[in-house]
Amino acid sequence: MLLLSEEKLRYMNNNIDSIVKSLLKARSTNHYISNDNIDLIPNNIKDAYLIQNKVHVELDKTKDKTIGRKIGCTTDVMQSYLGIEHPCAGTLREKNCYNSGVYLNFDNFNRVGVECELAVKLSNNLIFNTDPNIYDIHNSIEYFFPAIEIVEDRYSNWKNFSVSHLIADDFFNAGCVLGLDRYQEKFEDIGITEGSMYINNNKIGTGRGNNILGNPFNALKWLASQKEIIGSHLSKNSIILLGSLVETFWIDRGDKVQINLSGMGSVSVKFE
Repeated sequence: MLLLSEEKLRYMNNNIDSIVKSLLKARSTNHYISNDNIDLIPNNIKDAYLIQNKVHVELDKTKDKTIGRKIGCTTDVMQSYLGIEHPCAGTLREKNCYNSGVYLNFDNFNRVGVECELAVKLSNNLIFNTDPNIYDIHNSIEYFFPAIEIVEDRYSNWKNFSVSHLIADDFFNAGCVLGLDRYQEKFEDIGITEGSMYINNNKIGTGRGNNILGNPFNALKWLASQKEIIGSHLSKNSIILLGSLVETFWIDRGDKVQINLSGMGSVSVKFE
């Protein structure tokens, strides 16, 4: 077995700490990120999640707090759009999550987009397991509800960024808008839930629950199997966005966004 030298390990740790500091600095300014400096790009996905978690450990020292996770790239439409063939996760923070009907300042974002999401709240801790079963996953859910994920293109050119670099920065996440209605759904029913997204009352996309890795429960199953993301567990009461049913739509000032999930009501936000 090849062992890394102390010098190599020290360099890797310094590199990770430098990336964490760089991302924290970006969040304190305009959150614009380039990939010009190779030393500020994570080496791999495992390092990317370590960096993401370290960033949020520091942010948790403020009055804000972590409230859950987003899972991206769980549908064919999003994997095709982003050119990524596997799920990717980011972290949700309380100050960036809003109730339906909110008005947001368009100028607070570099380039803001929206996605049509199916979300869950956990009733129990989601325990790490290399092969979680659907029964345990189902029992960990308190309820489903509709949500809009707010995403932000804060990159010099995201198409030239590595997946690891995007994951380290929460994979585009800039917050979410949460529906007020709560629903308990069976495995066989949640897959046929249909979601639609409207911009200024014009429908721009639709999708079904079973577009999310074959069934939305499978997104949670994937998350539960990722120790580098959740550690030993994801805490009870966490909010989890399971993936967008439609392609990302990039917003203009004044746009009103609404998503509808069949049998689950709607969520809206306007950018002024």
